[in-house]
Amino acid sequence: MTTQRLGSLTRNTIATAALTLVFSGGCANQSKSRITMLENTNRDLTMRLNELRAEMNGRDQSRSYTEQQLLAAQGEIDALNRQLAAIPETTAPAPGWTDTPSGAMIAIDSSVLFAPGKPTLRSSAIRALDGIVSTLQGEYSGKDIIVFGHTDNQPIKKSGWEDNWQLSTERSLAVVRYLQDKGINPSRLAAGGCSEYRPRAANNAASNRSQNRRVAIFVVDPGLGLGHPTP
Repeated sequence: MTTQRLGSLTRNTIATAALTLVFSGGCANQSKSRITMLENTNRDLTMRLNELRAEMNGRDQSRSYTEQQLLAAQGEIDALNRQLAAIPETTAPAPGWTDTPSGAMIAIDSSVLFAPGKPTLRSSAIRALDGIVSTLQGEYSGKDIIVFGHTDNQPIKKSGWEDNWQLSTERSLAVVRYLQDKGINPSRLAAGGCSEYRPRAANNAASNRSQNRRVAIFVVDPGLGLGHPTP
């Protein structure tokens, strides 16, 4: 082999080796870049996944809290509905009667029922009381009945009563007896006197004192147990 041929072969070998190194190095660089890119993408995706998980956890917690609030609100609504259902239905009072927290009442001027200082019912009382009897046997047939007599503050002088307590009580008894005679069950009835101590108006003028002389009839729910023996 000549020196010229050897030199040519040597040059070809070196060139081939150089090309091999160049291509080899290029492939390595491309692979490294690809790995770096994939690693970066993986990191970004992992971060996004974690963010989404955190967001979902937050929504789950919010949903759970909301559900608890809804359950609590529903419980309060159910409790209110039970309370409302337990309240007796109310109706308008009978004509001439006034609603009270436990029933209704009507007041009759004493001058309609009695002569001054007297506990005996006048003939003019019959018409007024008969209308009340009809109501007590109709609209208020399921109620207890309490009758209160009231006077003004003028002292007893000539009527023979000990005081206004006695007069007011005797008048309520007269009304109770009349109601019983008209067929009202006596177990529904009670009588009481309030004397001058529950006035409608101040007892400082004749017109005010006339307002205070009255008989008041109350109808109340028997469930209140007023006057009934305890079990």
